[in-house]
Amino acid sequence: MSKRLIINIVALTLLGVLSFALMNYFTNKKEEMILPKVEKKLPMVKTQTVSYSDLMIDVQETGRLSSIASVELIAEVSGQILKGEIDLNDAVSFKKGQILLRIFDKEAQLSLKASKSRYLSSIASVLPDLKYDYPENYQNWLDFFGAIEINKPLPDFPKVSSENEKIYLASRNILNDYFTIQSSEIRMEKYVIRAPFNGTFTQVSLEVGSIANPGSHIAKMIRTDVLELQVPLTIEEINYVNKGNKVKVMHQGKTYNGFVNRISDFVDPASQSIFAYVTLLNSTKSPLYEGMYMTAYFAESELKQVMKVPRECVFNFNEVYVVEQGKLTKKIIELAKVDEYFSYIRGLKEDSQLVVETLINASEQMSVQIAK
Repeated sequence: MSKRLIINIVALTLLGVLSFALMNYFTNKKEEMILPKVEKKLPMVKTQTVSYSDLMIDVQETGRLSSIASVELIAEVSGQILKGEIDLNDAVSFKKGQILLRIFDKEAQLSLKASKSRYLSSIASVLPDLKYDYPENYQNWLDFFGAIEINKPLPDFPKVSSENEKIYLASRNILNDYFTIQSSEIRMEKYVIRAPFNGTFTQVSLEVGSIANPGSHIAKMIRTDVLELQVPLTIEEINYVNKGNKVKVMHQGKTYNGFVNRISDFVDPASQSIFAYVTLLNSTKSPLYEGMYMTAYFAESELKQVMKVPRECVFNFNEVYVVEQGKLTKKIIELAKVDEYFSYIRGLKEDSQLVVETLINASEQMSVQIAK
């Protein structure tokens, strides 16, 4: 065997022994290594110590302004529409008592005059009989006959003195014709339509020159001198609002004074609110318009022994978390009032640690740490 071969064999043997020794060394060393303990970090929660006091609160809500009267103008007689004292167009304003429009009434006037003329003839034909059969009442009938004028409303009907006289008049249609003419006189008033309040036209369907028939929709109008704010309130808030209460209303830095005109006695199914209606008087200095959104501030009220907390800490309507011995505990509370940002609660033990923030993936008995 050559010397070179012997050297190679010895070298390989030593290398193998060295590798085996190193492997055993590192294996033992690994077993001896102790992994460091990793301490689990508890979630931090923000808390507030429970304490109660008497608080003054106000009810503040936003509502929509609307007119107290929205009227459909519908014709009761037929004829051509004539111009009144104002233009019959959208957005035209008017004052109470102004003539909004006229309906052509010449034919109706002539018909009424003809009816009165026939009635005079009827009275004249029965006067002789009344003079001889009912002399005690004849003068009244004569005065009534003389008071009838074609161009004026009928005078009051004479008082009938006996049952026989009534039968006689009824048989001659004196009573029937009288009330028929009175009905026509009332109907004549419907040919002139006057404004029932200060307002404006919001929609005009028939213009001047159109033909109106009984039941025709002419226009829609709203009252503008008095408006009301429809304010949605919660069931809790409605306990602090009463009819007649004064209300401060704000819009874009301007202040208006109103009062609670009425309160609904049912809950609106869509919004789950009870509506309070605040009456406001309009003015030319600071005009109000239907459709505006305004904020109403109702009178302050006192809440006895409550705690004011952020609204987000209450969940499921009446539940909160408190921290007891480092763990979350769910508690039922009494909700005295809720506004836009805060809830006013009772029902927790004083000095308890109430969680005052929204917790994500929280559960009862979860370990937490109170934030300093």
